[in-house]
Amino acid sequence: MKITKAVIYLTILLLIISTLATLKLEAASDGFDQYGFPLTFYDSFSGKCDNCYQNFGFKPFNLFLDFLSAFICAYIMVRLKSTFSKKQR
Repeated sequence: MKITKAVIYLTILLLIISTLATLKLEAASDGFDQYGFPLTFYDSFSGKCDNCYQNFGFKPFNLFLDFLSAFICAYIMVRLKSTFSKKQR
């Protein structure tokens, strides 16, 4: 149970940190706002443009893949920590 909680908390933390570290907030100056790492799960556009990017909005599948990648990283990190801490005992 302790490992499960650690993986869940670390997954959420990794998802938040990776999203905040890679977000682009450029909509105020005729640009895009983009959220998500490694895949962009939310795009928005603000400004005037004739041939603008039309595929903007929320993409739930990309959010799921971002969550899955954060979960895999968290699981590997927790397993490595538990393996090395057992070897030291």
